[in-house]
Amino acid sequence: MKRSITIFILALLLILPATAGAAAQGKYEFHWMESGSLGGSALVKNGVTFVPLTRMTAYFKLDLSWDATGKRAQFNGWNKSLAVRVGSLTGMLDGKMVKLPGAPFLFEKELYIPARFAVQALGGGRLTWDAPTKTLKAEQLQTFRKYDFVHEGLKYTVEGKSGNLYVTDGKGVRRELAKLGTSIKEYLSSNFERTPGGLLIISFADHYGEPHLNNQYFTIVVKEGKVIHQASVHYWNRVEVNVTKLGSQLLLIDGKTLRIIEDGTGKLLETIDLVKLGGEADEYFVEYFDKDVFLLRGNKDGILKLVDRGTSAVTVLYKELLDARHQEYVAYNDTPYRGDFLKFMKREGDLLYFKNEFPYDKDNNIYSVNVAD
Repeated sequence: MKRSITIFILALLLILPATAGAAAQGKYEFHWMESGSLGGSALVKNGVTFVPLTRMTAYFKLDLSWDATGKRAQFNGWNKSLAVRVGSLTGMLDGKMVKLPGAPFLFEKELYIPARFAVQALGGGRLTWDAPTKTLKAEQLQTFRKYDFVHEGLKYTVEGKSGNLYVTDGKGVRRELAKLGTSIKEYLSSNFERTPGGLLIISFADHYGEPHLNNQYFTIVVKEGKVIHQASVHYWNRVEVNVTKLGSQLLLIDGKTLRIIEDGTGKLLETIDLVKLGGEADEYFVEYFDKDVFLLRGNKDGILKLVDRGTSAVTVLYKELLDARHQEYVAYNDTPYRGDFLKFMKREGDLLYFKNEFPYDKDNNIYSVNVAD
């Protein structure tokens, strides 16, 4: 490693001579393990190649903070911390003091640090000099994304790479609470809710891709500090709101099944096979749920169906409610996504009321279905 570093520095200096106190320009190209790369201009100063670390924080998932003087920069991520001070040859890496080959400096509001230290700090492997392109290259750099949330005096942390959920108490003791089962792709939002029966419901949502058509949801049920139920589901493009409660019962949906859980005890009361009722392999939404009926919609086909809980009879609602023109659109459309645009409004007695949010032709009608028929 040291020999490679020496070679690229000498090569770069031969091409880009620099005088003390002045900086010459080069290029860098960093690749990280998950996927993707980042490149741009590097600066050579006093024989040391520097790269702009602050612009890398979004890529390597580090949180940046400055002290009151605006000279000391602190970077924090999952099990990763580093700090440097402008003009100082001493830095901190994961709680230990390290010597730097060159003093960090600010240039055009960007913090530059020695490339060797940056690659070391970010867990990179090979550091090489590519003579034909005059580019400094580093491979296998890592990301350190984490998501912190505080609820009821406890800190909950999701480690982005593994998707593992940890909880830290007031004494700083951290333990793993659950495995979400997949990495977090982008921004993670959260919701914490304490039920009347004392259970804690933790919900996470990860919306990712461009233009954010992928939607991953996680639900965790905690009793007395231990996970007793959890579920996750991935929806693409179409997003509807699942119901989560029926009186004192909790509804847990993983797209394939619906579990009914008793509040307080956490006892599993019933499991409903959504795929069997929906009629095809899909991830399903449950948009309304009651003791006698519920509303089911497939993510891919987008058709809202009424399910009789007693008989398991399934009614395709758009065929019962809409006129021929709107039925034709539902049957053949795929813009903005397949399916109908029926939305449940309310229930009064045995009547369920719907509106048709058809996007291309205003429909002011209110539709109803009698579930007692």
